[in-house]
Amino acid sequence: MKKKSISQLKKKLWNVVSKRIKERDNYICFTSGKKVEGANAHCGHGLPSSICGGRLRYHPKNLHCQSYYENINLGGNGTIYYQEQVRRYGKECVDKLYNLRNSYIKVDSDYYLNLIDLYTNSSFEDIEKFLEE
Repeated sequence: MKKKSISQLKKKLWNVVSKRIKERDNYICFTSGKKVEGANAHCGHGLPSSICGGRLRYHPKNLHCQSYYENINLGGNGTIYYQEQVRRYGKECVDKLYNLRNSYIKVDSDYYLNLIDLYTNSSFEDIEKFLEE
């Protein structure tokens, strides 16, 4: 069987992650509190994917259900997103979470395969442990 490319693994992981995060959040937008569905239901990042690095890009506490408007039109609505993270998890936890962006992790096919398996078969706690080691 042919090995999947990094880009194929990344796409598969994002499909698994975004579905599970939206289900966890009951399709309620993290920043507006409104119910979302279909193409309006996005999986948004607290710290943007473009700058967050391998540990935070798929970290459950940096990912939440958001509406298209909040995630795309408002660029994630970062101020409200951060305030909601602090309210939900506490400032100390959020500071620790955001500091993970400075901690290197090798992002290769094994990384993607491990996360696909974890997001498919494990608890959010197990996923967090993997990403924080």
